Amino acid sequence: MKKLIGLIALLAVFLGGSLFAYDYFYGGETYYTEITTNGEKHTELSDNGESYTAYTYKQNAYNKNGEKKRVTLNEMRERPLKLNAYLKLKVNPRKGVMSWEEVKETDVPKEALEKME
Repeated sequence: MKKLIGLIALLAVFLGGSLFAYDYFYGGETYYTEITTNGEKHTELSDNGESYTAYTYKQNAYNKNGEKKRVTLNEMRERPLKLNAYLKLKVNPRKGVMSWEEVKETDVPKEALEKME
């Protein structure tokens, strides 16, 4: 019985630590922004010598409470993001923008939308 309790406690500590580490490295707060520029275009070389196009967007993003954060979004694509598109960003405090998805204007929280306009 003591071994079973010890095993369950060890498993709980491992799972708790794993969840904490995942949130620390990959978690983040949700912010919203509107693409108002074509970004800064630059061409770079990959390790294998092939060139690729990247766009950098430096702009303000707002969380659901309307709090502002300056973010840098780097995109490796052939053409810039669509102008006037609303993006939902996942921003990690240590790594910056982790992911994004385009959303409708109606999906942006009211407080964030008011700050963008």
